[in-house]
Amino acid sequence: MREIRVVLGDGHRSFLDALAMRLDAECGLDVVGTVCEPEEALNVVRAHSVDVAVLTVDGDGFVGVGRRLLEIRPDLKLVGVTGGDDTAALVHAVRQGFRAWVSKDVGICVLLDVLYAVCRGETWIPPMLLTRLLQRLLEEREEQRVAELPLAALTAREQQVLRTMAGGATRDEIAEQLSISANTVRTHTQSILNKLGVHSSLAAVTLARKAGVA
Repeated sequence: MREIRVVLGDGHRSFLDALAMRLDAECGLDVVGTVCEPEEALNVVRAHSVDVAVLTVDGDGFVGVGRRLLEIRPDLKLVGVTGGDDTAALVHAVRQGFRAWVSKDVGICVLLDVLYAVCRGETWIPPMLLTRLLQRLLEEREEQRVAELPLAALTAREQQVLRTMAGGATRDEIAEQLSISANTVRTHTQSILNKLGVHSSLAAVTLARKAGVA
C-alpha cells in the first residue's frame, strides 16, 4: 500500500512543524509540504500528487481556496482543523468541499483516524456539529423555498432581466444583452418590483439571490 501524501496548512509555523514531524513519523504517511498561506497550498497541490490537505479553517483564508484546490486535483480530500465550533464556518467549509472537521484539541490518534477515513471515502464531522450542520442546511433550504414563491409569478423575460440585473448590469447593459430597449427594461423592472412586493432593484436582487436564481 502506497503512502498517503499530505500537505499541511496553518498560519503558525511552529504548529506546522510540530504536526509535520509527528505525521512524518507515522508509517504510511508522507508530508510533502507545509504552508502558511493559501496560495502556497495551491502551488504544492499543483506540484505534487497530494492525497489529503489538512488546513486550519479559522478565518476565511484556507477555507476560501477549497474549491480551487479541488479544481486542480478533484480527488483531493480536504480536512479542516479548527480551534472553535462555529456552525457558519462549518457550513461554508462543507460547501467548499471539505470532508472532515477536526478540533485542534483532539489527540494525534484521532487526527490519524480522520486521515485514513477520508482516504477511504468517508466523512468525519463531530456528532454535535453534524446536527447543527444539518439543521442549518434545512433552514437555508426552507428560506430558499419561501424566497422562490414570489419569483414564480415572474415571466420568463422578467426573470432574465432580474438575473442580468443581479449580475451588476446597468439598464442600458441589460437592454443590450437582451436585445430590447431601455424603456422595455424599465417596464420589466417596475413589473418585477410590483410582483415581488419590493421598492428597489437592490431588494429584488437580494430576494433573487436568496432563492438561488441569481
